[in-house]
Amino acid sequence: MKYIIADLIVEMDPKYENTKKLAAPFAYHGDREADIKLKVSEEYLANLMKKMVEGTDAGQTENFALGTDFNRKAIRFGTMLVHSSALICDGGAYLFSADSGVGKSYHTRLWLRKFGDRVHIMNDDKPVVRLYDSVAVAYGTPFDGGSGIALNESFPLKAIIFIERGECNSVRVPQNREVIQKLYFQTAHMVNAETADKMLGNFEKLLSLTRFYVLTCNMEDEAAEVAYQCLINTL
Repeated sequence: MKYIIADLIVEMDPKYENTKKLAAPFAYHGDREADIKLKVSEEYLANLMKKMVEGTDAGQTENFALGTDFNRKAIRFGTMLVHSSALICDGGAYLFSADSGVGKSYHTRLWLRKFGDRVHIMNDDKPVVRLYDSVAVAYGTPFDGGSGIALNESFPLKAIIFIERGECNSVRVPQNREVIQKLYFQTAHMVNAETADKMLGNFEKLLSLTRFYVLTCNMEDEAAEVAYQCLINTL
């Protein structure tokens, strides 16, 4: 079947109900040819499951594998998956990114509690960013980290925020070198020299099209207010 993800036509044939359900809103019934073809073998999935977190089932493993394959193949279209929780506020996308366990999803839920209908989460783990001539756009994907939040939406990207845990809440602007290091660890690893060059080119363009911040925060409601005041009120 064909699906439309980040305005790319993606051909894939998910076998498990988990991915089929998440992918259904992205189904494409037009006549455009596929830009990307995704395929993972049962043998590959079986080997991958051995490396996944205990309790991960075959459907979740398939979803992870397809998301990773998409990210690697989408690089040449100026598109990258960013491991993050994509918060939509006042018509713009804010990607809160962090290592697993730091609390990116918890933080974005603080925004839901504080700001209500003004905000929602587009994807809670694997949104993608596509780079155009003068704008970066964040897209939802059918790839999910377990929350089930995977909406077929797109919004202009306003900022990417890297979260660090701390006792007090503060926001700072990182240097470009730090941004690239953090981006690398929150996207798919390079697979060859050509892919690496293209990915670095994407990073450089992204640096010119959006803003980056490092948010040091605790788990209290004040963290959302501090982030809001520093991020949105200054854009």
